[in-house]
Amino acid sequence: MRYSLPVLMVVLVVTATVTVGTPALSPGTSSPVVDRGAVDAVAPIADAQNASNYLTLPDSGAERSQFGNATLDFGATVAVDSANLQESLSTQTAIESFRTAPNTSAKTTALQRAAAVLENRTSALFQRQQRSIRQFNDGRISTELLFRRLAETDARARAISSSAVEIQRTAENTGGYVIPFDLSSRFNNVEQRTTLLYTDLRGNIGASLAGTRDSRRYLVSASNNAFVVAGGTQGQFVRETYIDSQFQRGGSDRFNGDLGDAIEYVYDLYPWAEANQRPPYSDIDTVVGSLYQVTINHKHGRLLTYLDGSNGEIFFEIQENRLSTLPTTETATAENESADLSVRANLTYPTGPMELAVRNTAADTPADARISVDGQFVGRTGSDGRLWTVQSEATTQIEAVAGDDRVSFTVTNVAAGR
Repeated sequence: MRYSLPVLMVVLVVTATVTVGTPALSPGTSSPVVDRGAVDAVAPIADAQNASNYLTLPDSGAERSQFGNATLDFGATVAVDSANLQESLSTQTAIESFRTAPNTSAKTTALQRAAAVLENRTSALFQRQQRSIRQFNDGRISTELLFRRLAETDARARAISSSAVEIQRTAENTGGYVIPFDLSSRFNNVEQRTTLLYTDLRGNIGASLAGTRDSRRYLVSASNNAFVVAGGTQGQFVRETYIDSQFQRGGSDRFNGDLGDAIEYVYDLYPWAEANQRPPYSDIDTVVGSLYQVTINHKHGRLLTYLDGSNGEIFFEIQENRLSTLPTTETATAENESADLSVRANLTYPTGPMELAVRNTAADTPADARISVDGQFVGRTGSDGRLWTVQSEATTQIEAVAGDDRVSFTVTNVAAGR
């Protein structure tokens, strides 16, 4: 079974701005219009050139995009530690209640209570995540507070998953007691559902907030029910996209549990990733009910995507790529001739990685410059004159400052259709 991909038209526009006290810049641009072909798939998967396709925000795209710094945050550390302690105490209480129950019926009742508690806590985490997305999109919370909440959700989800495993294992290893199948399934479902709430990226954010990992800057783009978090670290680029409105949480499975049909559907949404697989090759598994998790290892890195079989939507995606292997599809340059400074932006796609290269044109050498994107400082190019950062959702304003010299210009990607 084959499904065609959406039409995606990309227009690259570069405009130069004038810095007070300096002449206008001289931008060099590339401005093609790319026709991606016919459309039919329901999930908003955008076509990428010579790289894995990627999940985009639905409807009109991002309503708010903001860079944020994940750095030492004592409040976040206390919240995470408190969450772990609460879950540990709750788990031990549930296990003790089960062990001291006088008979099989009472033991089953104790497990039912424990399962209900874990299910309710998992549902509450999903609801809290959705509230946080909306609050960030509305401007009611900062990027840094969103990071704190993502880190806390990550920690709580991991703890709940561990609790489900520990309680179930205790019941299974209790002599003379057989845990009912439906009750065992409830604990399994909790364990699997929580995997949608914790990721390596969120764990890394939590580590930065706890001070056990270097500070990192990430771009967050959000709409009312979806968000993208993207950033690079140590030669790796990670991009996580979650769309709550495409997660149906129930309904009949159009694939009827057939893993072959489900992975073929995913392959049609990500044809480059399928064609450029590297060992270990693709893996597919069911998560809960009609949810499928597909992992594709390819020559740029790894794609992890989640398919809701009840509606055919990709609702959660994680892209992990090596920056050294990623192709750039467009290049924009701007130069301040009086300041002997030039900037080249090597672009991929909105909310994707962007490489900036700054040079002293008089000496023809790399320039160490402070880089701002959309008015927000994102880092320095260093002695090699290069910095990897993230493109904004739509229009990206770039400024490089080296001493008293500066170059400013704007790169706009306009996407039409899905």
